[in-house]
Amino acid sequence: MGNSLNRLAHILPQILFSMITPPLLIPKIAGLSVTRFLVSFCFGRLYGNRYQDIINAFQGKYGSAMAEGIAKAKEISGDNIGIIADCGTGTGFVTKQAAEQFPKTTFLAFDILPGMLTQARNNCKDIPTDVFHIQADSFALPLADQSIDLILVQNTIPCFPEFARVCRPGGIVIYVDTSAGWITNLAQRLVEKNRLFEKVISKRVDTGFYIIALKAGNEKKSRKCCIEGEPRHHKLASILRCPLDKSNLSTERDHLLCQRGHQYQFHDGFPVMLTKNNSLQ
Repeated sequence: MGNSLNRLAHILPQILFSMITPPLLIPKIAGLSVTRFLVSFCFGRLYGNRYQDIINAFQGKYGSAMAEGIAKAKEISGDNIGIIADCGTGTGFVTKQAAEQFPKTTFLAFDILPGMLTQARNNCKDIPTDVFHIQADSFALPLADQSIDLILVQNTIPCFPEFARVCRPGGIVIYVDTSAGWITNLAQRLVEKNRLFEKVISKRVDTGFYIIALKAGNEKKSRKCCIEGEPRHHKLASILRCPLDKSNLSTERDHLLCQRGHQYQFHDGFPVMLTKNNSLQ
């Protein structure tokens, strides 16, 4: 009885989140400061240090929907994936999951909360490929247009206009909710209503669902994205862009500097790519 109550207490946040998922798929509602602050507070600050317990409460089914979505994306793209962005990486669960299917791909893991990035970095330290953890806002990604092959989003507020901007022609966005399977068809219709993608498909999996949104273009003919430069921090500067004006960045001793003079400091090893307008701290 005690274990059942404990499991319910951990899974309850996901059940509550599933009830508010439909309006979060409407860009005007998702983009409201109050919406983003409340979600950030509840699932970052309030449950952040216990989020692994929430994952465990799903008894192995937490990653089911994303696993099927990734498998479908790999079927569509083959090996034509060079850079993957994990937006709202949280504990790094999705990054680790995707790295098993794309072991030679470079990962950019974004989260607006530094505490979650610390967890993600610790959980992803054994991944053999490059994983860069970056403090940033998914509504203002520090990336150039059409620079990402595959975008992964799970259990967070999606910003489909921004995902469409950074996704290359023929690229893919996977959006997953692990507990709102009952709104699968509605979620697909809401994403289609944005008219940002050539094709949108969905599937209910266990308690959740995945949505795959395909950017217009020929996936198998379109050249995959890549990161150039050595050492590691030069690679990072080559792919990131200023979140204010999307200009190129150079690496200084303790910060990144854009062409127009905007500086972005490193904190605990993470580049902090936030501005006063998109910080929820």
